[in-house]
Amino acid sequence: MIENIKILVIEDNAGDARLINIYLKEFYGDKFTFSSVDYLSKGLELLTKEAFDIIILDLTLPDSSGLDTFKKIYAHSPKTPIIVLTGLEDESIGISAMKLGAQDFLEKGHISGKELGRSINYSIERFKLLKDLSENSKKLEARTRDLLAEQLKLSEAQQLAHIGNWEWDIEKNTIIWSDELYRIYGLSPHNPNITIEKFHEMVHPDDWWHLKRVIVETKKTHESGDFYFRIVDPGSAIKTIHTRFKVIVNKSGQAIRMTGTSQDVTENVQKEELTKLVLAATQSYNSVVIIDKNQNIEWVNEGFTRLTNYTLKDLKGKSISILRGSNGRQITQQKNIFESILKEKKPVTFENVNYTKNGKEYWVITTATPILGKDGQIERIIAIETDISLRKQIEEELVEANRIAEQSLNKVNRTLEELTIAKKELEESMKVKSQFMANMSHEIRTPMNAVIGFTDLLLKTSLTSEQKQYIDAVKTSGKNLLVIINDILDFSKIESGKLEFELIDFRLSQVISTVTELMLTKSIEKNIRLSTTIDPRIPDNLIGDPTRLNQILLNLVGNGIKFTNQGEVKITVDLHSEVNDMEELKFSVTDTGIGIPEDKLKTLFKAFTQVSNETTRKYGGTGLGLVIAKQLVELQGGTISVQSKVGEGSTFSFYLKFKKGNKSESGNKNIAETFEVKELEGLNVLLVEDNLLNQILAKKVLTDWKLKVEVAENGLIAIDKLEKNNFDLILMDIQMPEMDGYDATHYIREKMIPPKRDTPIIAMTAHALTGEAEKCMNAGMDDYISKPFDSKILYYKIVSVLKKSKLLKPNLI
Repeated sequence: MIENIKILVIEDNAGDARLINIYLKEFYGDKFTFSSVDYLSKGLELLTKEAFDIIILDLTLPDSSGLDTFKKIYAHSPKTPIIVLTGLEDESIGISAMKLGAQDFLEKGHISGKELGRSINYSIERFKLLKDLSENSKKLEARTRDLLAEQLKLSEAQQLAHIGNWEWDIEKNTIIWSDELYRIYGLSPHNPNITIEKFHEMVHPDDWWHLKRVIVETKKTHESGDFYFRIVDPGSAIKTIHTRFKVIVNKSGQAIRMTGTSQDVTENVQKEELTKLVLAATQSYNSVVIIDKNQNIEWVNEGFTRLTNYTLKDLKGKSISILRGSNGRQITQQKNIFESILKEKKPVTFENVNYTKNGKEYWVITTATPILGKDGQIERIIAIETDISLRKQIEEELVEANRIAEQSLNKVNRTLEELTIAKKELEESMKVKSQFMANMSHEIRTPMNAVIGFTDLLLKTSLTSEQKQYIDAVKTSGKNLLVIINDILDFSKIESGKLEFELIDFRLSQVISTVTELMLTKSIEKNIRLSTTIDPRIPDNLIGDPTRLNQILLNLVGNGIKFTNQGEVKITVDLHSEVNDMEELKFSVTDTGIGIPEDKLKTLFKAFTQVSNETTRKYGGTGLGLVIAKQLVELQGGTISVQSKVGEGSTFSFYLKFKKGNKSESGNKNIAETFEVKELEGLNVLLVEDNLLNQILAKKVLTDWKLKVEVAENGLIAIDKLEKNNFDLILMDIQMPEMDGYDATHYIREKMIPPKRDTPIIAMTAHALTGEAEKCMNAGMDDYISKPFDSKILYYKIVSVLKKSKLLKPNLI
């Protein structure tokens, strides 16, 4: 084993690099130095600075891929042995790399510590062998040059050394050879009519272009030199020729002649190569077998004996087919490979299965290299075998695992298909449900807008006490019905997961004030005191969703008023905790109402559930208010609870976190404050509404504010009126025949020219589902109000939009 070996691993996969390091420790212990880089460029840079005993190279790197990776490393460090790493299905590229100069290749996923160590030792030994062969060749050349001067004088010495001399007259294109040179080329000295063409015919085809380049370059540079090439004599024998030469020039500096010597070094080269190969095979851990041209075994090394349990004594003189057992397919394959080697006279690498002396099957990668005799025919074959039995076992296990995985994948795919179909059906169901809720919202809210709106208008007229009582009853019934509709729609939004929350600046005091203002009428009607208390430590400016907070409080306060006949309903806000800029607030709504039995508290927050049937008959409602409040709290990360005693009252408490807001004033002014503004007088409004009752209602409300109103029954008529006249504001219904509000708004914003294109547009729609406001804004509208509308809110939105469009003075709101 080599001591203190320096190893460079060029591998971009950190896991593979670590695994190689572990295998090296298993094989070498602490007698190696390990370096690893993940880019080719980094490897080249490190090789410039340090010398390594071996390079382990992944052919696929981020900055290079395939055989180009090997060529770049080999060109940079030709004196360092290289082992390439390939993928499981890239064995051919590993073989190609070995043909280009790699010492070995290993497949990722099939490497063990022992196999890696063997490969490294084998590669270093084989590389040293090739290096020794090269150095010995150089020594041989040096010795030849030393003796050439004397050998040229002695013809006998030429014949003994198989050295001949020659002269080529470049100008006349004639060649003169010595007798020995004719003998070397297998020609008769008595027929000295050698020509350049005849010489060309005898040069081995693979070497002619190299030889031609040397000649052309020498004629240009006039430098002396030497080179090796092969010839094919008339008897088809392949010989290796070593030629030394010099160039003779005339006074003008032109090459006119070349002279030199040529020596047949075939036997020396073959003997040295064979000696070195046998020496390397003896020391190699791999299995090495030398067979003759008849496929009979001449010699095996210790690595072969360790692998097969056969000794040289067991096998010498026997056919190599003994290793194939009775496997007819393998014997046939071996026969075809051997015939190919005899024909091509080139090394061949292949996989095959063999059998040990005990009959145990094992797999090897075999590289069979032919050794040629003087006549150019194969004398013997050296086969180097690498045991890949473990890799084959893993491959078989992988094939079985892949089969099982494929079956599992098919099951998963079938399940996914079923889930996809179920998901599609669910989405279709949700789509139908969403569309149904949208239609329900529109169909119910449209007449409700007229009912509530006209009752408001009637209440402003002169009525008898009996008439006022009737109208109040109609208004109260309408509002109760609207609460039920809103509860169902909100519940649907939450259930479908389409509810979204805002994070905006608002004033806590304003939210509480709005709640009390909206609930004040109900509390006065029942002669119940409504009070609020806010912890002074709580900053008034917060960041969160004021609309949802308002909705939660309205549900709880409305619930408290509904179930309280005397006493009070109190809203309390306390600072529960404070961490950095986050405030956790505790909201409590306490009433002195009928209370809730203890056994009913668990069902209190269940959908469509009330304390008793008597509660439903006496107080009304859907049983959704508390459910919606609970879900709105929990969807914002909070909690809600209730404490109650029958006959004494109830306290609903919930906790929510808010971020501290800016100190500047947040939110909008109180609706009541803006409603007194009277600067809208004389402004032109285009009311786009297809429902006759809603036309009458909206027109009445707007004209009471001294606005000039023109009505359009659908989007097409609205566009026509806008093209002929100028309007300060458009109130746009959404669902209309011919052309709806979205398409009309899109046409105005995209097709019309200023200032008509920039006319402010407020959507007035009976749709109240999640995303409707965003859809209106995305369509190009400036604001949104749902039907039935509150006249105060509509007034405020008109003022806000007109202020932004600079049609009103900035101090109007």
